[in-house]
Amino acid sequence: MRAYILAMTGMSTAVATRVDWGLSPQGRPYPSVVLWNISAIQKMNLAAPSGWVRSHVQIDTWGTTFKQARDIAGIMAPPGRKAGLNGLRETFGGYRFRIFVIDRDASTDEDQAVSSGVVHRARLDLDVWHSKLSGA
Repeated sequence: MRAYILAMTGMSTAVATRVDWGLSPQGRPYPSVVLWNISAIQKMNLAAPSGWVRSHVQIDTWGTTFKQARDIAGIMAPPGRKAGLNGLRETFGGYRFRIFVIDRDASTDEDQAVSSGVVHRARLDLDVWHSKLSGA
């Protein structure tokens, strides 16, 4: 998923390669993106596991202004339409993905004290269904 996000049009210009899972290295310049796997539940059918996992993924976009953080979130999932990660049905990295934005209004223009000044955050919450391809 990280590689998919980095390959999206406009992301390399916006954040270079600053997209990470579960951490933001100390001293890293902004803007940046941090992905969090909040939960992952293996889905079952009547006979056995279905092969699909349903994950709740939170994406925090960080910037030196709230507009910068919000614009980066907008590249990944433009509001009000099926584009970017919202409504994505793709296969990449050996997995099938079905991704939907479930919340974007939880974003806050919160001030976070850092050595370089104030940093701002926008947040996307995703419902991510994924299944490993056979033989992958």
